[in-house]
Amino acid sequence: MVSGEYYRLLWRRAERFLVRAERDYVEGDYDGACFNSEEALQLALKAALYKYFAEIPRIQGSRALFARLRNLLAEAGRLEEYSSRRRGDLVLLEESYVMARYGDVEYGRGQAERCLSAAREGLEVLRRLEERLG
Repeated sequence: MVSGEYYRLLWRRAERFLVRAERDYVEGDYDGACFNSEEALQLALKAALYKYFAEIPRIQGSRALFARLRNLLAEAGRLEEYSSRRRGDLVLLEESYVMARYGDVEYGRGQAERCLSAAREGLEVLRRLEERLG
């Protein structure tokens, strides 16, 4: 049996990173908004993988984590729809996770909006999954 406490810890962290992403966006720190959006989504996905499969993945990147969760779930329709529709945004999220810290690229308002929107929707998809699976 998995620890519900660890699952909740990961979710709280995911939610805090989303709050940071929103704050960064409002303050005009678009690099930070992109970075924190990806971190929020990664932690929420890791929480789901832990809760449903007792798995603590060491992989990074929201696309790889979504793929892992999709492959393990028998009923993965909403995850598939989200990750297919948001593929470009997920690529941007992953890219910004590294480039916002180390790269020679600065992200703008439009990119930050995409990152934040994708993270918000991703967390919502995972919340609905939890409602269905318990």
